[in-house]
Amino acid sequence: MRYTVAEVALIAGGELHGDASVVITGVASLESARAGDLTFATREHLVRAASTAASAIVLPQVVPALRIPQIVTAHPYLAFSRFLREVERERADLPQGIHPTAVVDPTAALGPEVALGPCAVVGARACIGARSRIGAHVVIGADCTLGEDVLIYPNVTIRERVRIGNRVIIHSGTTIGGDGFGYIQYEGRHVKVPQVGTVEIGDDVEIGCNCTIDRATMEKTVIGRGVKMDNHCHIAHNCIIGEDCLLVAYARIGGGTILGKGVLLAEDVGVTDHVKLGDGCIIGGTGKVSKDVPAGAIWWGNPAQDIKREKRERAALRRLPELFERVKELEKRLK
Repeated sequence: MRYTVAEVALIAGGELHGDASVVITGVASLESARAGDLTFATREHLVRAASTAASAIVLPQVVPALRIPQIVTAHPYLAFSRFLREVERERADLPQGIHPTAVVDPTAALGPEVALGPCAVVGARACIGARSRIGAHVVIGADCTLGEDVLIYPNVTIRERVRIGNRVIIHSGTTIGGDGFGYIQYEGRHVKVPQVGTVEIGDDVEIGCNCTIDRATMEKTVIGRGVKMDNHCHIAHNCIIGEDCLLVAYARIGGGTILGKGVLLAEDVGVTDHVKLGDGCIIGGTGKVSKDVPAGAIWWGNPAQDIKREKRERAALRRLPELFERVKELEKRLK
């Protein structure tokens, strides 16, 4: 990569102070940056910015002590991320064109500039939108529909009849449209309930590595527009995940559960089946939810409850050894 600071300011968005001709050849953090690197500093890190060895910096205000070009913006990390997107485009190893080992059913439809990596498989009547890129060993089942500018990394499986919107990113190892976990107990045996529904994923969704999203028993499992899922998340059959929800690693959601808009599940949260989480609620890390959560609430714990109550109870638990000793002392006095 090779950009002038003027080009960086144009891409990132910000007001340039300093020599516009300085050349940027890399990106790095404040501490590890060297000559040629671009770095950034948020307001709380401005003091540390003065000692950086970078060739240019993105920050929220001019720092007179710095003798390097400064790109000033109200949101330095966001601006820096815009430039990282350009770096990603240069460094990403993405498929170009249709690899000769890709297998495309004759009835499938590929939009303009679709790229398929080695050994990718596209099933019967599948439809892939323009400029979508499908990595090596990806399997797209029959009658699937993928929108435009979709990016699927290697070793993803998308089973039959799944619908995926525009600009969706799916990382390696993820499976979408596997059977929901449905069984009937009959005469001491587990009788499988056929899972004949599907999965529908909205626009601008990103799904991390090794996630699983099960198809519905009937109708559809829904992942709303703008949802972001970290690695190792599981969505069971018939769930509805509202727009702009954020699911951190190891979040697990039972069948038929509904998340409103903008819900945040922190790391290792478990939500049982058939509950509703209201718009904008937050479940703290390792929380276990077994009943409905009102909109805007912040819950934590196992079982999860209002975070203020949970903190009070945890504080009380820490005092139990002390209280136990006091009780023993009082018992001795009473004898």
